[in-house]
Amino acid sequence: MERRRSVLLLPGQGAQRERMAAGLYGAREEFTAPMDEFFGRLGTTGARLRSAWLRPAPNPELDESAVAQPLLLAVGHALGRAVGTAAEPPALLLGHSVGELAAACLVGVFDPADIGALAAARSRALEGTGHGGMLAVAATEGQLAEELGGFGDGLAVGADRAVAGADGVAVAGVAERAAFAGVAVAALNGPRQTVLAGPREALAAVEQHLRDRGILVRALRSGHAFHSPVMAGAALRFGEALAGFGPRVPRAAAGTVVSTRTGVAVTEDQARDPHFWGGQLAAPVRYWPALRELLDTLGRRPGLLLLDGSADRSLSAPARHHPAVRDGASEVVPLLAVGRDAGGPADARVFAEALHRLGEQRDHTGDHTVVS
Repeated sequence: MERRRSVLLLPGQGAQRERMAAGLYGAREEFTAPMDEFFGRLGTTGARLRSAWLRPAPNPELDESAVAQPLLLAVGHALGRAVGTAAEPPALLLGHSVGELAAACLVGVFDPADIGALAAARSRALEGTGHGGMLAVAATEGQLAEELGGFGDGLAVGADRAVAGADGVAVAGVAERAAFAGVAVAALNGPRQTVLAGPREALAAVEQHLRDRGILVRALRSGHAFHSPVMAGAALRFGEALAGFGPRVPRAAAGTVVSTRTGVAVTEDQARDPHFWGGQLAAPVRYWPALRELLDTLGRRPGLLLLDGSADRSLSAPARHHPAVRDGASEVVPLLAVGRDAGGPADARVFAEALHRLGEQRDHTGDHTVVS
């Protein structure tokens, strides 16, 4: 029977945590080496990032995109390198936001030696634009479109009176919807986990409206409105910068990147197109639809091992409710510790357990891994 495929899940903005994966630093050489290379190539900026990364909570500096984004990129890449060196490269890679750029580095679209320069180029592209925020909402995209007046260029304003929702209650009048302008769906992270992004004032108006309606919301750690039209200028600049890095076709043996923009594997033409990667800054992240499609198509035959590289297990949380995971055909394998143990020695223990699980599957099944 076919062998279970491993899927490396890599986090993006909003999922950063103090000392994320730091328990592997110095404990696993295959993780430490790429992190040191990253810091070293950035000189004094690298030293500052290393200090910010290793600082315990609370650390407000980690809310700054110029700090969080490079660290998410570096940690995601180093974690993938560690898995590939200690076990084997994942068959599939699914990255959320900057996690997708880390995945591209892991499969050879960009040279790993350029990780530091890529991070710097991304930070420069953000300068002076895209400021705003992001809001996680416990609702579907459809529910929010109905609640807030529809999605188009941000949240649409298209009526001169209040709009009635399915329950007959007015959801948003013209004045309210005008205050929502510029807010858009930035990410679909789960069946009822939608992220909105936009200018601060508009996002605050949306947040208050949703809270008044009894909908759970949570502000994410971001000073930019990532994956919304607000980021169009930054996306263009980043794409232009990426052209200088000469994006290439992925190495065949390095794994396949499944795009959270398209929901399918990145094509050769897309891989070589710098604006495909740069444009991600302004495009919605369809993480859950992409992960759900993998579970729907491969979750039982041959089955998947979902390697969760987030420091809060957020990447695998929606998958745990999928039938393929609930019935044991596919399995969630955390790579890092969470809670109070995160960022400490427990990281190395959890990572070792993940490697054992990968090796156990390989040893017990050889080249013909069984589904369960």
